[in-house]
Amino acid sequence: MNWKKTVVRAGQALVLFVLGYYLIYHNLLLGWRQLGELDWQLRLLPFVLSLLGISLIFLVNTQIWRMVVLAIGGVSIRPWRAAYVWFISNLGRYLPGKVWQIAGMAVMARAEGLSAMDAAASSVLNQVLLLLAGSVVGLALFPASLAGRFESLLQWTWLAAPLLLVFLHPGLLNRLLDLAARLAGKPPVSSRLRFRDLLVWFILNVLVWLGYGLCFHWFIRSLIPGVELSWTESTGIYAVGYIIGFLVVVAPGGIGVREGMFTVLLTASLGSVAATVVALISRIWLTLAELVPVAVLLAAGGLPGKKNNKQDTGTRE
Repeated sequence: MNWKKTVVRAGQALVLFVLGYYLIYHNLLLGWRQLGELDWQLRLLPFVLSLLGISLIFLVNTQIWRMVVLAIGGVSIRPWRAAYVWFISNLGRYLPGKVWQIAGMAVMARAEGLSAMDAAASSVLNQVLLLLAGSVVGLALFPASLAGRFESLLQWTWLAAPLLLVFLHPGLLNRLLDLAARLAGKPPVSSRLRFRDLLVWFILNVLVWLGYGLCFHWFIRSLIPGVELSWTESTGIYAVGYIIGFLVVVAPGGIGVREGMFTVLLTASLGSVAATVVALISRIWLTLAELVPVAVLLAAGGLPGKKNNKQDTGTRE
């Protein structure tokens, strides 16, 4: 019997138990039974504005990925096709494991003229930059005072934010991408990353996370008006909760984990019942924010299949 595998499986079982009991059962299912105790109502205008706002920010994400593709593979994808590839592949987050989102984006990008390795590299790099920027924003803006009994643990975490910028060094990222290529038995990526490009993409992703936080703040106020929570505090909470949900690979799309984290992180400022309301409805809110642009793209152009004319193809520059 392989004792290492046994230890790993036991660790996985323990993690699943903790997540299942504390985050999902304790904070969500038990909290759901208490929702009738809170006098809350949906204010339609701020809810719709927050929904449209985050949908537009998702569209900005698609164009950042388009810039990464151009730099790595030299292929210029038309903006609407980049949006389609990004949104459709993003639905892979709801399958078990996080690889489907990246793999789906890589496969669809290959159809636009990228090589297999360049397609995979652009997908991985796009996720790394997004998570890196989100981590910096979360560490910088998360209000430790709202963490309740975790305050002493989190009040100094913002000091780690500058350390994460080390990962923007092009030499490090180039080596990581080349190592991934060798492990996959593929040649290195065809382009060298430049610090100027990485810095621009990182700044754009930071602005994206600040936009996410502002929309999340509007969303909270659409449910719980008059809450004493600034948009910077909402941004820090959103970034930390979302990234933790993303990194837990056993939860497709962070389902349960993200909502549990939002509940934990918002309880100190909203109360347990209001925090549960926000956490549960946030899943519907974010899902609608992803589906609205997809519906618009499909209504405008239908399902893009194989490219039938030169105008629709990616071009190498």
